[in-house]
Formats: sequence, C-alpha cells, structure tokens
Amino acid sequence: MSNYSERQGDIAILQLKTEGFDQLTEKQKNLVYFLAQAGLWGRTIALDQGSKHNVSFMQAMIALYKKTEEADLLHTQLHDSLFKLFTHNGIYHNMSGERLSLPLELSVLETYSDLAPELVNAIKNIWFYSEIPQFRTVQKEDVDVVKGSGCNFYDGLTTEDVLSFRATQYPSLSSDEVPQFGFNERLVKNENGSIERQTISAKGLHGYYVEKIIENLTSALSYTENQNQHDSIKTLIEFYKSGDAFDFDKHSIAWTKDADSNVYFINGLIESYDDPLGTCCTFESIVAFKNPLQTAKVNKIIENIQWFEQNLPVSSLFKKEKAVGLSASSITVVSMAGDTSPILPLGVNLPNNDWIRRVHGSKSVSLENVSSAGANSVYAVPFRKAFHLPKYHACLEKYGSMTNCLHTDLHEITGHGSGQLLEGVSTDALGAFHSVIEEARADLVALYYLPDEKLKSIGVYDQDVDVGEAALAQYVSYLTNGAFGQLRRVELGNELTQAHFRNRQLIARWVLAHSSPDKVQILTENGNSYIEVNDVEYVKDRFGRLLARVQEIKSTGDFEGAKDLVMIYGVSVDRKLHEEVLSRMEQLDMPKVTGFITPMLKKVDEQIVIEQADDFFVHQLMLHEMYC
Repeated sequence: MSNYSERQGDIAILQLKTEGFDQLTEKQKNLVYFLAQAGLWGRTIALDQGSKHNVSFMQAMIALYKKTEEADLLHTQLHDSLFKLFTHNGIYHNMSGERLSLPLELSVLETYSDLAPELVNAIKNIWFYSEIPQFRTVQKEDVDVVKGSGCNFYDGLTTEDVLSFRATQYPSLSSDEVPQFGFNERLVKNENGSIERQTISAKGLHGYYVEKIIENLTSALSYTENQNQHDSIKTLIEFYKSGDAFDFDKHSIAWTKDADSNVYFINGLIESYDDPLGTCCTFESIVAFKNPLQTAKVNKIIENIQWFEQNLPVSSLFKKEKAVGLSASSITVVSMAGDTSPILPLGVNLPNNDWIRRVHGSKSVSLENVSSAGANSVYAVPFRKAFHLPKYHACLEKYGSMTNCLHTDLHEITGHGSGQLLEGVSTDALGAFHSVIEEARADLVALYYLPDEKLKSIGVYDQDVDVGEAALAQYVSYLTNGAFGQLRRVELGNELTQAHFRNRQLIARWVLAHSSPDKVQILTENGNSYIEVNDVEYVKDRFGRLLARVQEIKSTGDFEGAKDLVMIYGVSVDRKLHEEVLSRMEQLDMPKVTGFITPMLKKVDEQIVIEQADDFFVHQLMLHEMYC
C-alpha cells in the first residue's frame, strides 16, 4: 500500500517514490538538481496567476501562524487552512476551480488583533471583506467571463476589452507558423483607460523570479547530456530574457527534438486551462528521469503511430498524411512546482502549438511513479467496490490499473499527437472551448483503440490479456467517473468549470444519450447509480462517432459547434445524482483530493543527494520560505 504522510479532511498526501535516482550519473544528478531549482523558483509566478490575493494572503497567513502558540485555537485553524491552501496552490480548488472553504473563523482571528494587528487586518481584508469571485475560471454564456473569473490574468478589464485589444495589438501573420501570442502576459487597464501588456520575462513581470530561473538553467547547461538537450535549455533561457512568443516557439521546437535524453523536464508557461479566454498560460515545472522498461513498452505505440493515424474513425481530411517527430517515455518524477504541484497529472503531451506538432511533432510522457502511487493507494479498492457493480469487480481488479495507465499513454500519444487543422484554421479558433474539445478528442482516441487487437499484436498488451475484458474495465471506470464519480470533487449546486471535468462528463453524457439502454446505461440498485456496459464493441462505436464530430469541430475551427457540445453535455450537473455521490463518499470516509510530497535535492560535499520529506505541511512551509 502507498504511504500517506498526512490526511486532513478530504485531502490525502502521498509520498512520491523515486526509485532509480541512485542509478543516475553524477552529471545527470547535477542536471536534475539545477532543473529542479529552476522550477521551484517559479512557484510564486503560478501562485500569483491563480488569484491576485494568493501571494499576500498566504504570506500573511504563514507569518501569523508562526506567531501563534500551539495551544491556541487560531494556531490550529491557521494550520488547517494553510494545509488546504498548500494543497490547492492558492485559494481556489486545484481541480474544480471553486473558491475554497477554510476552517478560519473571524472571531477567532480577531483574538490576535492586539498582538499582530497588521497581519490580522491583512487576512481580514482579503478573506472576509474582499469580493472574491466564486470560481477561478468562469466560462458561461451571457456572462462577462473576464470580470467574473478569479484568476489573475486580467485587471480592470471586460471580455470585450480583451478581445478588442488582442484583435488589434497582436500581429496578423499570413504564415501558418504563428506563435501563441499573449500566453505569457497579464493585461491591466491603467487609470487613463489604456491597456498595458505585462510580459513575464527577466525585465518584466515577475522579473526577480525569472532571473532566478535563468540563473539555475544556466548552471544546468554545464551538465546536459547531449546537444539537443543543451539547445532546449539555451533557447528557454533566451525566451525568459526576451519574453518573446517567437522565442518560446524556438524553445518548443528544440525541446521536441530532444528525444534521447534520459533526464526530462518541463519549465514555462504551459497550459491555458485557467484563463476563461483560453490564452494566458500558467507556470509549471516537472523534472524527471526515464523508466527504461516502461518506456520500451510505450515506444511500441510510437513505432506504429501511422497505423493509429490512418485508422482513426474521422474524415481523411483531418488526418495527418505522415505523423512526424513523435516520442514517448515513461518517467519517474523527482521534482514539480507551480501548476503541477502538489497535484500531478498522469501524463503530458507537449508542445501545445498545433503548427509545431504538425511540422516537428510532440513528446508524450506518462508519470509512472504518480500513476502507480494512485493505483496502489489504500483507497483504490474501497472506491472501486462502492461505485461499480459487483459483476465488474474482478475485471477491474485484474485490468483496472493497467488500462488506466494505457489510457493515459494512448491519450497523450495517439490522442494529442493525432489529427490536423485544415489550412487557414487558427489554433485559437475555438477560444475558451479549445481545452475541453482537445482533451475530449484525446480521451476519445484512447477509448476507441483500447479494445483493438492491434495493441496485442504489437506488444502493448501482453499475450495473456483478454483485450475485451481489459477494455471493459476502462469503459466502465471511465463512464462511471465521467457520468457522476468525479462529482465527489465538486461542491453541491455548482456547475462544472474545469476543462477535464467538462470533457469527461461531455463524453459520458453524450454516449449515454446516444446509446441503446441494453448496450450501455446508468442503472439504479439499492438507491445507488452504476454504469452497466453490456457490449464493448457497441460502446467503442459510440466513442468513434463522437470522436468524428469532435475532430471535425477542431479541424474546421467550428466555434459554435464546440460551444453547443460543451454547454449541452459538459457543464450542468444533475443535482439528485450529485447528492447521491456525495452521500456515498461520506459513508466511505475517503479523501477527494490526493497530493504528493516530493523529495528534496541537496548538495552535500559536492554530491547531489535526495532526501524524502515526511511532513507535507513542514515541507511546504520550507519551500515557501526558500522560494517565495
């Protein structure tokens, strides 16, 4: 079983194991060390992007916590509140985007008004008296999503202000090779009514932290494994110095070409999920090394990638004639920071720019130590038994973990790595709905191929695997989570706002709405809802039909089609079903959120050593003191 370092309420923290680090060379260990340091210096950037209140609020909370005595009620409330804030990287829920509910009482806080008046007033003014938006990211019709969102990409602006500004201020290029303008900016309306572009760079926004990132990336250059990796880091430094979107594309191309290095890293402004307009990107960092045995397995998918592309159930107009530059690895994560910390994804496929994918390819990774930790956690079996029909328990026990990992690999490689836009279609044509559509597309590709015997013939499935049963395990698990299981992480009465939540519900609801109940359905037993799948090939066909529509939407830049699909199937929540799920979760006494505690890399007598932290809260306090 996985070890929990701490459990508080609906949060559990897992140790992130890093077996294999000792087998790295000293040169590789130094490279990992400096890349990890570069990532950790970006923590404050991500924190500030999540809300304009995050940095000052957490600084005041930490300072007051240190002034209180352990016996004080306020000490306990500050500890528990900070634990939540550390887990979610700010005042909004990491997954659902909802404003957190903190166990901090105003009357208790005011008992320290005489002892620490400035800190108490700072906390009161932010948490109790400020009009903090309910959601980090709002994406609804007939709502000013920029004004209504709590993220910190815009200040004093309306949606119309932003769209008008971008339409006139960003370059209009005839070339298809267009960067993602605005991805590393914050737009602010000044007192005179003009709009200022604040660009994240060494001489711009968050310059102090960017300089620290550059300093450590520069040190990392002395330990690179090959020229491609050296070029990848060097171009990233150049981007941080200039803040120019064209320079980030140069880095992304160099990073994509670095397919042979054993040490893997992400560092930069990467995903736009938190921006209501789908443009501004949040800082994230991952540093890892390859797991050779698992990497050999995922490479079998890469070796056959053209077969997967050709056999997609979509129009030939939307398929790549030749899949180029794809690489895939299974990695062991050593360090993470920013948007990926402390709650990590299971897989990553980058870069996000479609023209770079088309011309230069992409890199996919599955985070092996993250997925194995979750699969082996103490709560995996109770949840499985509580939310799935008994007739599926044996199948899920045998194949559930394996197909979850395989789904991630197929999602990242054959999903995000597939398809193409029609000539003249812009990457940002779908606007705020791009992320949901792209995640749905990748999930659907993976789901479509899971029952295919091709996976056994090329060695992705072992020869003793029953392919139909394996796919059944994932189909039941995925549809359960998408239709209602994921609602355990959403406050009762709220709609879905996060891209992955919307994507999974969109797929599950569409399939259920367009299927015969004798093939797949939600049924009720003893007052509880369950997914029943009676025909794997039939459900595969449903996934394929939806995939054809989703790919058409993306390839043609059909904004209205994207909006209709997302708003009809991906946003609203069935309240009765939601109440049921929360009740079932309460009976299980399970955490709703799982975060990770990463080890610390240190230099001791010129040697890089790795130390496992055993207290999440203390570890987070230390990181805040060192890097914020």
